[in-house]
Amino acid sequence: MSEAELVSISKHRYSATELADLRRASILLARGLPVGADRNQHRQIAVSLRALFSSEKWLEANGLATPTERIP
Repeated sequence: MSEAELVSISKHRYSATELADLRRASILLARGLPVGADRNQHRQIAVSLRALFSSEKWLEANGLATPTERIP
């Protein structure tokens, strides 16, 4: 991958809706997997996203929500 491609990838900013959909998809995928490392990895992604959504400081710093707006 060229340096220009890496720079363009790192500049992508996800919206709150995209991150909520990613969390939802990770949970649904994890539910369909057998118990093991893959399932745990997807569950951890969902847990991490939920933790970020509950951090007002992180949401404001990344421009995803106003202090009064809550993400599910």
